[in-house]
Amino acid sequence: MCSRLNIFIFLLILSLVLCGCRKPDSETVSSDEPYNPAEDPLVNQPAMFEPPPKDVSKIATDETLYITLRANPNTLNPLFVSSVYDFIVVDALYGGLYTFGKDMLWRLNEEMVESLEESDDHTEFIIKIKPGFKWHDGKPWTAHDIVFSWQQILDDRVPCLSQKPGVEPIKECVALDDYTVKYVQPEPLATRYWNLVFPTIPKHIYEKDKENHPDLKTGTYYNQQARHPVGSGPYRIVEWKENSKIVLERWEDYAGKKPYFKQIVFRIIPDDHIALLSFEKQEVDVVDHLPSQKFALETDTDTFRAVGYKAWGVQWAFSYIGWNMDGSNPFFTDRKVRYAMSYALNVPLILEKISYNLPTHSHGIYHPDSWMYNPEVENILINYNLVKSQALLDEAGWKVDPDDGWRYKQIDGQKVLFEFTLLMPQESSTSPKIAAIFQNDLHRIGVRLRTRKMEWSSFLEKVRKHEFQAEIASWGTGTDPDTSWNLWHSTQYEKGRNYGKYANPQVDELFEQGRREFDSEKRCKIYQEIHKIVYEDQPYTWISNPPILAVFNKRIRGVQFSPRGIYSFDPSFEGWWVPSGSSKNNAAMP
Repeated sequence: MCSRLNIFIFLLILSLVLCGCRKPDSETVSSDEPYNPAEDPLVNQPAMFEPPPKDVSKIATDETLYITLRANPNTLNPLFVSSVYDFIVVDALYGGLYTFGKDMLWRLNEEMVESLEESDDHTEFIIKIKPGFKWHDGKPWTAHDIVFSWQQILDDRVPCLSQKPGVEPIKECVALDDYTVKYVQPEPLATRYWNLVFPTIPKHIYEKDKENHPDLKTGTYYNQQARHPVGSGPYRIVEWKENSKIVLERWEDYAGKKPYFKQIVFRIIPDDHIALLSFEKQEVDVVDHLPSQKFALETDTDTFRAVGYKAWGVQWAFSYIGWNMDGSNPFFTDRKVRYAMSYALNVPLILEKISYNLPTHSHGIYHPDSWMYNPEVENILINYNLVKSQALLDEAGWKVDPDDGWRYKQIDGQKVLFEFTLLMPQESSTSPKIAAIFQNDLHRIGVRLRTRKMEWSSFLEKVRKHEFQAEIASWGTGTDPDTSWNLWHSTQYEKGRNYGKYANPQVDELFEQGRREFDSEKRCKIYQEIHKIVYEDQPYTWISNPPILAVFNKRIRGVQFSPRGIYSFDPSFEGWWVPSGSSKNNAAMP
C-alpha cells in the first residue's frame, strides 16, 4: 500500500451530504429493497465520460452550463477560500503556474510555464513564466504578482487559514524580472512542490487599500473585490446575485486553452427537493452531493430518465461530529467522554436508514483507498455500544441522578448537567436526522443534546472562532497528506482550521517528519501513524465516507472523477462539453 503514490490528501473543505423526500413518478425500486448503484442502468453511463473530439466543430461552444450550489460562497478572494462553494467558483476565475489532475499528481501548468529549474539540493526553484497572460482588467500577470501574494499570505494581519501552513516553508520569493521568480526553501522537503501551489492575486488591485485595511478583507474596497474579483482564469465574473445565482462568462482574451462552455451559471439552491425538480425541468445541468434517498429512489422516475444520468464513485471525504476541546466546555477535553460519545452514535442505523448504505463507515482522517490509510485502525474501530458509553461516562465522573435520570458531575463545587449543543448548517437536511438518532440514544444514557441550525456562512464563522461545543460537518480531500497539518497540528488552533484545539505532541512531530521524508515507503508509514494516533484520540466522532452522488443532464460529456469528487481539480467542468445539436433554449433558463 505504501508504495502506491507519494502525494496528497485532504484540506478542506467542506462538502455536506444532504437529504430530502418526494414521491417518485413511477415506483420500480422499492424503498424496502437494498439499492445497489452498480445495478442501476442510469449510473455512470459511458456517454457521460466521452472525451471531446479533436474536431471542435462537433462541440457546441456557445452553450451555458447550469450548476447548483447549496449555499453562497463566503468569498471569491482565493486567499480566503475555505468551503467547497468557494473553491468551485474560484477555480474558474483564477489561473496558476501549477495544477494537478484526477490522479492528484502535481504538475506544471505548461500553458503558463516556460521552464522550471530546481537546485540539486531541492532548496531553490526558478520559474520562467510565459508572457501574454493577463488579469481580467488587461494588466499583465507577472512575477511581481506572485511575490506580492506570497507576502500577503505570510502577513500575520491577513487571515489565510487554509494557505499559511503550506507557504510558510518558503523563506524567500523574489522576482528576478517581470517573468522570472525565484523561490527558496532552506531545507529540502518532500512537500517542496506542493508548497509552491498558493493562489496569486493581482498586486495592482490589492495594494491599493492595504494601508487602511491590512487584512485585505475588511472595508468597502476589499469587500467589493471579494464579490467581483479581478481574476486571471478562463472565466470572468459577470454577476453575483445573493441567494440566487453567480454568472461567469468565458474570457475570450485568456491566453491559454479556452473552455467549451461560453457561460457558467451557478444557481444557489439550498433545498434538495427544489434542486432535483429544477434538474428535471432542465433548469440546471448538474446537481452534486445529492442526498442518498434522492439518488437511490427519487431519480427512479420517467421524468428523470428522460433528461439525466447519475454519477457514482469514490471520493476521499468524511463526515464527522467535531468536539471543542479548548476548555470552554466541561465535557470534551476528557478523552473518555469523547469515546463515550462515539460509542453512543449509531452509525449502522444512520447508514441504513438515512444514507441507504451508499456511504461507508468512516475509519478516521484518511480514506481506505488512499496510500496513507492505516489498516490497523480497523482493529480499534469504535462501534455503537451504549453499555460501553455508559461505563466510560461513569468513569469520567458523569453520574446518573436517580431523581431525574440525567447525568451530572461536581465541578468546582457546582453540580453540572451534561447538556451540550450540536451546531449544524441549516442547508443540511441530513444533519438533523443524524442528530435525532444521536439525541435519542444520548437521552437513554442520561445526556441531553440540543441542536442549533445556522446559515452556512454564520456556521463557519462560529466554528472558526471556536464558539461551539460540538459541530457536524464534513471535510473533502486536499492534495498531499501534509495539507491535513492545517487540521491537526496544535499550532493551527489560532491560525488554521484546528477548530476544536486538538493537540498531541507526537502528531506534531510526525507531521514535521512527514515534510522531510523523501522515501515514499517511510513517508507512508509516518502518515499511517498519524492516522492511528488521531483516531485513538477521537477529536472527532467519524460518521461516514460519502461517495460521489451527482446527476448530469444527458447532454453533458467529458466528466471525470477524482478523490475530490467532480470539482476542484484540472480540468473538472472546464473539460466538460456538449455535442453540436444538443443545445437547449438558454434564453428560457432562469
